[in-house]
This record gives sequence, C-alpha cells and structure tokens, in this order.
Amino acid sequence: MRREHREGEEPEDPRTQEDQDRLHQLQRHRQARAVKVVVVLGALVVLVLFIVWNSQRVPVNYVFFKAHNRLIWVMLACSILGGIIGFIVGRPGKAFRFRHRDEERQP
Repeated sequence: MRREHREGEEPEDPRTQEDQDRLHQLQRHRQARAVKVVVVLGALVVLVLFIVWNSQRVPVNYVFFKAHNRLIWVMLACSILGGIIGFIVGRPGKAFRFRHRDEERQP
C-alpha cells in the first residue's frame, strides 16, 4: 500500500524515520551519561572536602595494634577498600553469565 503524497510534500522515507529514532536514542544516552558524570563528580567533591576537613591526627584501633594516624588516610583507605569490595561483590560470576546466555538461546 503506497500512500500518495500531496504536491509540495516529500514522501516519507522509512530510513529517515529510523535515523531520527536512532539519533534521538543516542542523544538520550549522552544526556544520561552526562547526568551520571555530574553526580559522580559531585559525590567525589563532597568526599574530598569531607576528608580534607577531617585531617587531624586521631588514635585508630586496628585489629592487632593501635596507632595515631591522620583521619584523612584512614577515610581514604576505607573509601578505596569499600569501592573495591563493592565492585567485586556487585558483579555477577562467570557461571551466572554463561547460564544466562544458554537460557536466551532456547526457544
């Protein structure tokens, strides 16, 4: 079924609509990425300010000993360790991913 077009109007090209949809999708993806970057940068600024403002020496009780360290290093170490542990715990294992791929292939 071909739709007739009026004089002065160009016929719609399905590729043009697909291109516009893809362009819109890419723009939304870029906007979402920009929002994520702004949120992460804001969180990092707050973390850095919090660490710098609390840089005095404090007694720290470690598991087997006690030491007087600057709070800045204790908080920085805890932040890094927390990020590493969160990354390791948050990602699915290989067995889960392989099982998931096999389930997708079955009709």
